[in-house]
Amino acid sequence: MKLIYILLLLTALQLSGFSQELKSKSDTIALITDSLPRHSPRTATLLSLAVPGLGQAYNKKYWKIPLVYAAIGAPLYFALEQQRQFNDFKQAYVKRIDNDPTTTDNKYAGVYTDQNLISLIDNTRKNRDLLFVLTGLTYALNVLDAAVDAHLYYFDVSDDLSASLKPSFQLSPNQSLVIPSLTLSLKFVKKPHRNLF
Repeated sequence: MKLIYILLLLTALQLSGFSQELKSKSDTIALITDSLPRHSPRTATLLSLAVPGLGQAYNKKYWKIPLVYAAIGAPLYFALEQQRQFNDFKQAYVKRIDNDPTTTDNKYAGVYTDQNLISLIDNTRKNRDLLFVLTGLTYALNVLDAAVDAHLYYFDVSDDLSASLKPSFQLSPNQSLVIPSLTLSLKFVKKPHRNLF
């Protein structure tokens, strides 16, 4: 009987020592993971607001930077071109209707009538405004992309994702009919966690 008490006491001491060892390892892991640099969505958003593409660089998505500049630069270029044409058409129209014989429209005289110039002024103004709005939207999408990408920076995507589409047959409950169908199967394999040590 005494031997059983001694064995129980030794087992209890061994288990308490083992639990202390596990607790200290988990504390060490918590300290290590807390000391890792965090990827901040706020920083990515502010950087992308300051300079387009800088948030993507912070997220280490360098391939997106040329796309950001192309998406913002193309509508901005065409908006500025429409602004230039708008100014040309407006100046030509003003020169025609100002009742001053010293100012003449040499550029569009004989090409466009007064009514044509008014239509061109309206069209270029509408196009310019639409292109400036499109430029603003692409700028906002640049900021949104940087923020979302920063939020998903630590999101783990497994390499082993698969889908299979197989033909199958279903039985109709009310009638004795066989209905052909397709079955979609998705397979997600979770990656094992990497050891920090």
